[in-house]
Amino acid sequence: MKEIVRCERFILLLVPAICGYPQLFIYGVPTTNPFGREKEIGVLSNFLKSGQPVGLMGVRRVGKTSLLLASLHRVSLPYIYVSAEEFTSGKSFDFYSFVSSYAVSVTSVLYSFAGYKVLIEKGKSVVKQLRDLIGAVKVTFNIPEVSATLDVTLDKVERKKRLEDEFPKIVDLPQIMAEKFGIPKVVVAIDEFQYLTLAKQSMPNIFHVLRSKWQFHTRVSYVISGSLIGMMDELLNSKDQPFYQFFYLMKVEPLSSKASKEFLKRGFEYYGVRINDEEIDEIINYVDGLPAWLNLVGLKIVNERKSVGDVLNSLVEDVNVVNAVEGDLKKLSPKAKSVVKKLAILGGEGRPKDLGDDRWGVIRALQQLIRYGIVEKKDRGIYKIIDPLLVHYLKGD
Repeated sequence: MKEIVRCERFILLLVPAICGYPQLFIYGVPTTNPFGREKEIGVLSNFLKSGQPVGLMGVRRVGKTSLLLASLHRVSLPYIYVSAEEFTSGKSFDFYSFVSSYAVSVTSVLYSFAGYKVLIEKGKSVVKQLRDLIGAVKVTFNIPEVSATLDVTLDKVERKKRLEDEFPKIVDLPQIMAEKFGIPKVVVAIDEFQYLTLAKQSMPNIFHVLRSKWQFHTRVSYVISGSLIGMMDELLNSKDQPFYQFFYLMKVEPLSSKASKEFLKRGFEYYGVRINDEEIDEIINYVDGLPAWLNLVGLKIVNERKSVGDVLNSLVEDVNVVNAVEGDLKKLSPKAKSVVKKLAILGGEGRPKDLGDDRWGVIRALQQLIRYGIVEKKDRGIYKIIDPLLVHYLKGD
């Protein structure tokens, strides 16, 4: 396996690792070898090789990032992976850190692929990393377009000056460097892409700039992903948005009942735990096919040596569940929290008239819940909570 380049906000893997069996019962971290996603990995990998821009959409805990990372490994191309969520705090976005970190990751990955050894030290400031890379550009490769852009960007990042003029040049870096180094194709992946809407505070036309540049990058494949389904839908499917009809959209669905059963059976067999078919069905009925929850339940049964019933009965009190669910709920307005609570009490789905007398307030709350990927609208005006474990949590059962 080739060199792995790491920095504080990125994990940049240049070529695929040797993959064995899918990882079983690993909770909280993405895997490069997810179970039951072979078809989706194949489709996405082919798109990335061909240069087709792709937009992945999937609710939290459905395994979207694992699918993305597995596909990036599969294509055997240099790639840059960025999570926009890492630069958010509440409703603010650290645009300066995002720009400088993106410049560091693009430059270091493509230098490494071209044969120049680059060491990105964990804990070292992004500004220092960028300064070191500028020197490497000048001394080693002498690419004026790159070094001049990084020079000016570094100066403005340090002084917290506006980056309107430099940002388009930073966006061009993957294409310029791929051309200079003779790299046929580079992949740029931005996870939780919807959080870039917060960057409009610093760069109001950020999406216009990205679209205007990306559409002419012949050596770069772009893939974005997002878990806030409603926000992603607005960005990618609204006619007044720059990215309208730019990406091929792929929705990541929960594992099917059949795949979920196979996953649990393999996991329990691997760890030598005897679980019958009825108990496996009980798990799936409780958490559906969301890989994160299937992994957590399997992990608890294997390690705590408790029965399926005991684990499921206490699951809503598990600290991992509490932290994950409360992290989702804290983003909501008080009205949206009230509405989703009422939906849970109704069994997870209902009509607006069942959720309160303030009809317009309910509709606005439902719109927010849809934007955040917590609720989906079904046929005949019925709204449903997507994650069944959220229903159990809010009901307290």
